[in-house]
Amino acid sequence: KKSFQGPFRACHDIVKPHDFYRNCLADLCLSNGARSILCQVLETYAATCQKHGAVVHDWRTPSGC
Repeated sequence: KKSFQGPFRACHDIVKPHDFYRNCLADLCLSNGARSILCQVLETYAATCQKHGAVVHDWRTPSGC
């Protein structure tokens, strides 16, 4: 099984990132890659992970949010 790295590694099995990734990609394309959109999507994913009991490590620093 592939091991995920990064701040959301404990969450991927609990909350699948696929839909968040797809929505984020679409939003970033529509906004010419605005960082605020990226940060908003990551924040929503982090909150969803935490709501489901997953540990989320610091994601703001590596993503620049």
